[in-house]
Amino acid sequence: MNSLTLFIPGLLRPARDISEEDVPEVPSLEKLLACGSREHLVQFGVSDALSMLFKLKGQAGRDFPIAAITRLVDDIQSTEGIWMRADPVHLAADHRSLILMDESTFTLDRHDALVLAATVKDILDARGMQLEVPVINRWYVSLDTLPTVTTTPLHEAAGRDIHSCMPAGAGQLEWAQLLNEIQMALHTCEVNTAREQRREKPVNSLWFWGAGSLPAMAGCPWSRVYTDETIARGFALLAKIPCAELPDNVEDIFDTSAVDEDVLVVISFGLRHSQYHDLQGWLDFVDYLEHFWFADMPSYLRGGELAELVILTEHQQFTIKRASLRKFWRRKRALRNYLEH
Repeated sequence: MNSLTLFIPGLLRPARDISEEDVPEVPSLEKLLACGSREHLVQFGVSDALSMLFKLKGQAGRDFPIAAITRLVDDIQSTEGIWMRADPVHLAADHRSLILMDESTFTLDRHDALVLAATVKDILDARGMQLEVPVINRWYVSLDTLPTVTTTPLHEAAGRDIHSCMPAGAGQLEWAQLLNEIQMALHTCEVNTAREQRREKPVNSLWFWGAGSLPAMAGCPWSRVYTDETIARGFALLAKIPCAELPDNVEDIFDTSAVDEDVLVVISFGLRHSQYHDLQGWLDFVDYLEHFWFADMPSYLRGGELAELVILTEHQQFTIKRASLRKFWRRKRALRNYLEH
């Protein structure tokens, strides 16, 4: 394989209250990080990182059109026009804050999703927005014109106080009013009443983000993509390159990739542990990566099966080549030296 890029948001961002004793021993990962070249990056979110990886640039003052891109995965029949994500979320009151919790923290079946969508349909219709629910956890509205606000992607808002993530711009007051009306309607919905009786999180708001129409893609640097992230699947469809579900381990990727390919792997499911300060979940995630992704990587590099490995997180990029492993003077450093807070 010519190159393998692993984009792993959350890899080096554990819960904020982690102690030095909690940091796991991951010898293979530590070796790779120590011998590679390290670049500190301006912090970016999942959406921005993927647009960068696929060589697409957004427009200043506008959302990157993630809704139109993920719609390629969810509903290929209607991709024209302007789309915006309107995802069902739970807002948890925390002292003076409202903490956004995405669908990774609750379950929702199709019946409940459709009833909840029907509850807010008239509110959205009155503003010229047509709501569609192609999948349970990703909802969309079609728009006649681009909104006069910029929004915060769901990945960046999850686990945070929504007041710092609200739509901003000329139309922000109208969008705040829209969210307030939606929240009041959902509060009285029979589905949420039943969910609370079952001690389940109610779906008490929608999160609007990623407005725009489908962008054009001139070229793509990847031969193929493996991912657990819908946004990455949408980019691959836009680029018309092979895309597959994230395999169980890195060996499966070497078994299916040619020697001259440049492969992108997106492993995003560990991000939720840093978003919701789940230390044990992060420890389990790092242990999984060590055993199933990093343990054999030095052998692939030494044996010439892989020319270059890139490990990308929200703040840092590490590039490791075969020659990097021969830099014996670079001592292995404990994982705690790379952690981002």
